[in-house]
This record gives sequence, structure tokens and C-alpha cells, in this order.
Amino acid sequence: MNENMDEILLGGQSFSWRKEEDGTFSSVLNERVYRIKGIEDAAKDPYLHDYFDMDYDYEKAKENIGKKDEILKNAVESVGTLRILRQEHFLTAFSFILSQNNNIKRITGLYDRISRRYGHEIEKDRFSFPSPDELKGANEEELRSLGVGFRAPFLLDLISNTSILDEVEEMEFPLAMETLQRIKGIGPKVASCILIFSYHRMEAFPIDVWMKRVMDKYYPGKDKSYFAPYEALSQQYLFSWIRKSGTTIP
Repeated sequence: MNENMDEILLGGQSFSWRKEEDGTFSSVLNERVYRIKGIEDAAKDPYLHDYFDMDYDYEKAKENIGKKDEILKNAVESVGTLRILRQEHFLTAFSFILSQNNNIKRITGLYDRISRRYGHEIEKDRFSFPSPDELKGANEEELRSLGVGFRAPFLLDLISNTSILDEVEEMEFPLAMETLQRIKGIGPKVASCILIFSYHRMEAFPIDVWMKRVMDKYYPGKDKSYFAPYEALSQQYLFSWIRKSGTTIP
């Protein structure tokens, strides 16, 4: 297998994973600490089997995406095989509210501080991400003291409206997008990320500053329908490729 584990786990889908000095990836999930070297390790565990979406043929998807055009061909050849993680709803929504106007290193730091403050210890110095119940006592001042800044009231609104996350499960895509945006601080880009990385809605196509530049330069006049049926995965390849390649887009 040719999975790019660094990009899958550390490239912005999730903020819970860390890479140890020996190359092992570790994360606190499902009330335990998981440690894996590669995708083969994930396949052995029932929870990780679902988390890494092991039943989907990502190699075939990558091959088909690469046939679409030269830009996508360059992207898949440069990045290697990506997977879309299946993450828990509340954790994902919280994480992507944190992601607004932020970078991966800083988001990961905020995620860790929030886990230490409100979660519970699973192993020595490893803490779970807090549940909505564990965060019920949080207030804006406490959250701001951890560094979340302007996002604090948005996070509190999410904590108070977790039922919305359950409503979204069975909705058609346009209504799911609209419903998630009832939570303060969630706009189209964050809603799209939540739908991909938690609800596995592969028709989502988040547009941030980088992706807007990619679309304007390489796909003028086109929208996400051009990439069907691999919208979300194509977006991930383009996002990873342009972020890692150092290509300058005016």
C-alpha cells in the first residue's frame, strides 16, 4: 500500500494524531491510545478499520482521479494515496471551528490543551478529547485562556446545540450544509469539512483561500461537479499538492 500516512493524519483532516520519534503515529480515540506504523496496523483493529474507511478502494479512486486531467495527475503522483477519515461528529465539529483563521500546528496545540483541561487521562500524559458533558461547565473566559480567541462563543454554541449534529445524519446534502450553519461560527467551508471528515459526505468540496486560488487558476468556470463522483477526495489531493509543492498561485 502507498498510503501517505503523514498527510492523512497530520495534514488537516484530524488534529488528534502525533508522530513519535520512531515514526509511530499515536492518538487518543475510543477511550484508548492507538499506536500505528502504517495502514496495515489499522486494518487489524475493528474501530480503526472503520475510522480509516478500509472497505473503500482508495487506490482505484486515486487512479480514476489521476485520469481526469494533468493537474490531478500531478497531484495524485506527488501526494500518494489519501484516505478520508471517519471521525466522531462532536470532535470534528469542535476541531473545525478551531480551524478558522488558523494553521495546523496551532490547531493541534489548542486541541491538546482542551483535552488536558476538560478530558480525562487515558494513559500517563495522554488525555481524551472531552465529551459535550465534560465541556458543559466551560465558559468563555476559560476557553479564551486556552487560546481559542474569537472562537470561544462559537464553541459554547456548539456545546449547547449538539443535537443538531444528530439531525444532520440522514439529511440530503444541501439541507445538511444549511443545518450545520445554524451553529454560530460555522460557515460553508467549515460545514463542508465536518460533512467530509465525520459524515463521509464525499460530494462536499471545501473552498478556503488556497482552494479558491487553485480553482481560479486551473479550473476557471468550473465548480465541484467537474470532479464528480470524487469531489471530496479530489479536493484533498489538490489541497495537499498545492500546500506541499510550494507552487505559487497569485
